[in-house]
This record gives sequence, structure tokens and C-alpha cells, in this order.
Amino acid sequence: MRHLVRGASFGMAVLVVSGCGAGFAPVRGKVVYPDGTPVTDMPNAQVVFEGVGADGKGYSAAGTLDADGHFVLTTEKTGDGAVAGKNKVLIAPYIPNPEQPPPKVMDPRFESFATSGLEAEVTASGPNDFTFVVERVKPPVAKKDAKKDPKK
Repeated sequence: MRHLVRGASFGMAVLVVSGCGAGFAPVRGKVVYPDGTPVTDMPNAQVVFEGVGADGKGYSAAGTLDADGHFVLTTEKTGDGAVAGKNKVLIAPYIPNPEQPPPKVMDPRFESFATSGLEAEVTASGPNDFTFVVERVKPPVAKKDAKKDPKK
């Protein structure tokens, strides 16, 4: 069965390098809507951090949202966290069947590092417990009937 996480697939493909000197620190957190309600309507969505390690190499860490909107990040080993320092963040819905994607519930701008506006400063000493606020998708704007040009 083919699984796809739209928007985060490239994030997972970002170079993840094994080795010493990167400086990982445990990271956990939650994703909520502006009213403080946990994001529970995007099962298995991915939270992805992207940063540069002390060794100068790029690293990506990812975690899956649980039923309560919480996540724990992994880079190389389960739960090892993210690279210490400034990280860009994206949140992408889990799409089990790309031919029948579920309806969007979160504003799609959060699915890209370039547009999410989300960042996290991971510290080696911790704690690294982050809360990210995302907006729901905006309902489509109803188009007004265009008046026909009587000259045509």
C-alpha cells in the first residue's frame, strides 16, 4: 500500500545524515487551532522540523500527530528529537490514498517550510515542548454573478 504525505514528502527526503556531532535534543509538542482546541481531525499528520546541525549538515526530524494532537520527533532513532538550534517547521496531513485525498481541514500554507511561518528554537538542555497554532482552511468565497455586458 502506498502512503503519501503531501507537502512533507520532500521534507522527509531532505538529507538526513548519520553521525556524531549533530547535537540532537528531545522534542515533543502539540498542534492546536487558534481557540486552543487540539488538532484531532488530521489523523497521522506529520510535524517536520528542518535545521542545520553543529556539524554544518542539514537534518530533518518528523513526528506523527496522535489522537490528541501531540507529537514526539525522531531524526535517527525513535524519540531522539531534532537538531539543536533554529528549525523551520511544517505540518502536513497524512494522505493514505492520493487519488481520494481527505477534505482539507488546515490552511495549506502550513504544509510548506516556505509558507508556514512556523519556527522552533531547539535547545540542547531542553525542555523542548512546543505548541504550534494552525488555522483551519478558509471556506471558499462565493462568487457573485457576473453581470453580462448588454453590448455583447
